[in-house]
Amino acid sequence: MLDTIRVKFPIDPTEEHLKNWTRKTTSTPKGESDVYIYNPVINDAMCKFTYYPQDFKGNPLLTLELSLPKLVFGHNYKMLNSIDEAIQSINARLDQVPNIPKLDLAEGILIRLDMCYNHQVGDAVNDYIRAIGNLEYPHRRTKYHRNEGAEFRAKHKTTKFYNKEHESGYAEAYGILRQEITLMDGKDIQKLFSINKPTLKEISKESIVENLKDDLSKIGLLGNSIANRNTALKLLCDTYGDNAGIYYFGLLISKIDKSKKQIEKDAGTHPRSLDRKLKKIVDAGIPKTLTDREEPLPPLTIEL
Repeated sequence: MLDTIRVKFPIDPTEEHLKNWTRKTTSTPKGESDVYIYNPVINDAMCKFTYYPQDFKGNPLLTLELSLPKLVFGHNYKMLNSIDEAIQSINARLDQVPNIPKLDLAEGILIRLDMCYNHQVGDAVNDYIRAIGNLEYPHRRTKYHRNEGAEFRAKHKTTKFYNKEHESGYAEAYGILRQEITLMDGKDIQKLFSINKPTLKEISKESIVENLKDDLSKIGLLGNSIANRNTALKLLCDTYGDNAGIYYFGLLISKIDKSKKQIEKDAGTHPRSLDRKLKKIVDAGIPKTLTDREEPLPPLTIEL
């Protein structure tokens, strides 16, 4: 349920270690600054080490970015069952890497975190992606990449759904719709888990599931199937009566084809009024999208 992480350590590699690292010097308003980079490959997975002799507080800072499942399995289409076992396995591998100081991955402060889940949906992967590409996530931008993925972006946060077989190149990943949350700022990780200095030791599978479910809820998919035109119209009419049901169905079609701003302009309606009407669709158990398949797409579920 975890993929890529980046952690930081208050560790100062020795000069002997740094002989084999790449040194880069950059100019800053305060003068020149050195950065050292070392990217060894372990089990076909690259580990990205970056060392700053002085961070903004004047202290040494070592960061490490890696894909947990790639280091454990040699690929990242399979989900990890145990964070503790992954830490032990990766620590053992890191102990064999030359030119780096001794590290305990469990002690690194998280400054990037990717949480993920494999939804096994068979041949419907691209159908889900097309439907999800019509949805909105509050305060984020939606980007749809045809038959590849849909993502909801904020400045340092992204939630995406994509075809894991296409992305990984492994036939064994057939039928996997990958849901993934990426947090690129340590402060966001602190806020999400209410931990001042979050490490892998504090991240539980239960908390990962909770956050993945929350993302599904934000886009209206938690517990809801993705209807086709026939089932959406019937459910809306059953819920609100024929006249109102047909009206909300027409609004649903318009929302798929047009942006909210365009609907507001064309209909001459106030944004809050439109939001109330769109909420009626969601309250009926219908996400604001449809599928072209003959049968509705089943709800996406997340289990430990």
